Amino acid sequence: MLRADFAPDNRKSRLMTLTKHKSATVSEVEGKGARLDRRAQRTRQRIDAAFVELLHRRAYGNIRVSDITRKADVGRATFYAHYSSKDDLLRSQFNRMVAPMLAVRTSDACPLDASAFFAHVLSAPKIYKALTGPHAGGAPRVLRECFELRAEAALALRGEGSDTVAGGFNQQQAILTRFVAASLLTVIECSIETNAGESASHLQAVFGGLVGGGLSAFGAGWKEGTQG
Repeated sequence: MLRADFAPDNRKSRLMTLTKHKSATVSEVEGKGARLDRRAQRTRQRIDAAFVELLHRRAYGNIRVSDITRKADVGRATFYAHYSSKDDLLRSQFNRMVAPMLAVRTSDACPLDASAFFAHVLSAPKIYKALTGPHAGGAPRVLRECFELRAEAALALRGEGSDTVAGGFNQQQAILTRFVAASLLTVIECSIETNAGESASHLQAVFGGLVGGGLSAFGAGWKEGTQG
């Protein structure tokens, strides 16, 4: 005869109770995780908003992490929990907002259509003056690096800059990528400096002509140089 506490019904009851407890615990953990994610997202949004507001008032090179945390009303530890540096914050903003504005074009002479980006620059001249002006600090370097990533992806889709890599470094790809990124940054800087009131389509035409012509000339020159 089975003891009462080992009877099948009792074991089944304990198993059901344990299963319910585990389910409740998992739900609580998931609920806490979702709340933490929402709180982290709100904190990041406050940091991002504070950063953009500061860029309307001063050059990037004159903004310190302490200025951002004070404006966002968060501690330095909280800032560094989200971003490793001020440059990392700028890079994150670019990847989230600007990169999608640089459309890849596989059939045009210029691999990037930056019309939407140029429109954004023209709508927020103070921000881009803060990022490219004489007191921009490391911002132009960060922007150029971000442009290079987009340019590299666009060129790869077109099969440009894909010559044999020597010693682990593709010189052709590096030159083309840097050229496209530097051209984009140059058009932005000149537009901000001159404040000539060009349209986004005009800036794209300038950028497209510069890059398209340059890539064509480079391709011919590279082919001639490798054959010589």
